[in-house]
Amino acid sequence: MKQAILLFIGISSITALTAQTTISGTVTDNKKNLLPGANIFLKDTYDGTTSNVDGTYSFITTETGKQILSVSFVGYESFEDTLQLNGGTLSVNIVLKEAFNELNAVVITAGAFEASDEKKNTILKPLDIVTTAGAEGDIYGALETLPGASKVGNDDGLYVRGGSDYETKTIIDGMVVNNPYYSTVPDVPSRGRFQPFMFKGTVFSTGGYSAEYGQALSSAVILNTEDMPEYSASGLSVAPIFLGGFHTQKFKNEKTALGGGINYTNLGLFDNVFKPTTFDWINSVESVDGSLFFRQKTSKTGILKLYAQKESSNMALRAPDIDSLPATDDVYLGNNYNYINASWREILTKKWGVQAGVSYSKNNDDILVDGFNVGRSDQNAQGKVTFNNEITEKIKLRYGGEFQHITYDQFAGDLEFDATDNFTAAFTESDIFITNDLAGRIGVRAEYSEILDDVNVAPRISLAYKTGKNAQVSLAYGDFYQTPQPNYLYTQALYPLQYEKATHYIANYQYITNDRTFRIEGYYKTYDQLVTLTTDSLNPFVPITANNGSGYARGIDLFYRDKKTIDYADFWISYSFLDTKRKFLDYPEEVTPTFAAQHILSLVYKHYFPGINTQVSGTYRYISGWPYYNPNNPEFLGDVSPDLHNVALSASVLQSLWGNFTVFFISWDNTFGFDQIYGYNYSADGSQFLVNQAPVKSTVFFGIFMSILYGKDKNVDDIDIDKSNK
Repeated sequence: MKQAILLFIGISSITALTAQTTISGTVTDNKKNLLPGANIFLKDTYDGTTSNVDGTYSFITTETGKQILSVSFVGYESFEDTLQLNGGTLSVNIVLKEAFNELNAVVITAGAFEASDEKKNTILKPLDIVTTAGAEGDIYGALETLPGASKVGNDDGLYVRGGSDYETKTIIDGMVVNNPYYSTVPDVPSRGRFQPFMFKGTVFSTGGYSAEYGQALSSAVILNTEDMPEYSASGLSVAPIFLGGFHTQKFKNEKTALGGGINYTNLGLFDNVFKPTTFDWINSVESVDGSLFFRQKTSKTGILKLYAQKESSNMALRAPDIDSLPATDDVYLGNNYNYINASWREILTKKWGVQAGVSYSKNNDDILVDGFNVGRSDQNAQGKVTFNNEITEKIKLRYGGEFQHITYDQFAGDLEFDATDNFTAAFTESDIFITNDLAGRIGVRAEYSEILDDVNVAPRISLAYKTGKNAQVSLAYGDFYQTPQPNYLYTQALYPLQYEKATHYIANYQYITNDRTFRIEGYYKTYDQLVTLTTDSLNPFVPITANNGSGYARGIDLFYRDKKTIDYADFWISYSFLDTKRKFLDYPEEVTPTFAAQHILSLVYKHYFPGINTQVSGTYRYISGWPYYNPNNPEFLGDVSPDLHNVALSASVLQSLWGNFTVFFISWDNTFGFDQIYGYNYSADGSQFLVNQAPVKSTVFFGIFMSILYGKDKNVDDIDIDKSNK
């Protein structure tokens, strides 16, 4: 019996020994990088190990037959393979695929400065805008410190990469905004109508923007309003030229919020201190505006937002008449503006989402020049719906459509010219994440304009490749169409027009961390079918319009922002080089247009002093000058204005006044009094000229803003001021 037991033990030992299997190999990713620390084991057993520093692994198992080898590693998809274990040595080399992670995935950014999505690195926040010296709290003023953008002379509008001001459109919650600037007259600069803190983010697209948007040859400023406010608050703004107040009420159910404000502006005192040199005021600018907003959560994931704004303003000035000096022209402007925007956003299912909106705007400009009526008005009603479908975690589809009903009216004395357009568009676009490092966006947009009786189809594509943890390269191509400006559509029945067209080619490299941003972007843009004007010998007051214009714009934009190198400091540097020519309107040949400067440099520096709760800011801006028309020069637009320099300074002091958060603000534009000459305006015969310059060389503004917060700590140290790495 004893011998039998010993024999059984011996046989069992031999069987166990011969059944042992050694499994070994290496663990790498699909780029052949070694992966140390991967977890390797046989499923439903205790046999396994982790990979070594060099990615190798080895372990012994006594399991036999079919077994499942399982491998896992953070950031990579799990791996499983069925093995047949019969003893001996088994070599299994494992290749893991990187798991898709949208937070770490490459971001498609060619042509766009993103500041809206929390998953992406921001460029300019609302607080950046109001604390940038020289921007005067204006969204567009702050955007002018970014590469590719410029403001030209005293004109309103944002000029981007060789495009005219009408080639840039503003979008709020997906809806187009007509007349985003306050109405003004020549030689009086204007600013944007909307306040920065209305918005949770901004996308400034200098080209190559999404197929969701259209009717902009060069650029789109895409603004998304805040959702539910964090707390109830009241505010008061006081300045020598301004008085305003607002209240925001967040109800106890945490699902509803209502608010509004009213502002009164009178520049009389300002104009008495800073007298213009290019004209005389008859009546200084005076305006009243009011706003109302409403927020309602319709579910855990849905929200209804409504915003309405109404404005009324007037001004009158006396300006020299260049063709009849020393005679002058009296110009009167009265403006009434109404805007309303309502949108609804909801996640319908795990894979589906929807955003729908409607908007309406009406703008009336009553303009009299020496009593002659040259007023204008327009209305725009828009409806839009967009669906989002996450087909897989790596394929996201967005599609939708919009309709706009637009009317334009122009007066010339007792004559009235009008035009009406019913505009329809549809779009579809897909983001495809091939890997975490490689992504593409493919889209197409189709539009129909009733007044043009024409359809366009605009393909767009972007690619992005992640070259490192914080670096990537991007490419973009797209066609962009725009209906001609309203004042050329009044004669559509006589001289039919088509869409104007631009094609964009963009390549960029960017390196972004939490504290630093570096970006370089090159672009090439072609123009076709631009509107041209020629004189009609039978009716010289009504030019012949056609789509015979063309042109190009090419250049390089550089941007660097740093919030780490200097304690409590934040600064950025932007530079743009532009080479552009075009033949359009009454240009006899293809030349550099009057709104294009070859070199633009902006330096912005902000410093926070925690001991005194003060932030100071300085902005230096250089522009190499713009071409202007001199009839005495045989070369058309052969003269260029002097280089422009401007230094602006500002300071914000944060204090607690009567227990309420209060900001004392002061700004000084063109601190060193540089000449701000934009060119020269000549009479028709070239015998007389006037300097086209800033109406006021240097200005100072100061004011006080007090905020009464409810349900939030009012300690000044808790206010969201960018204190850099501190």
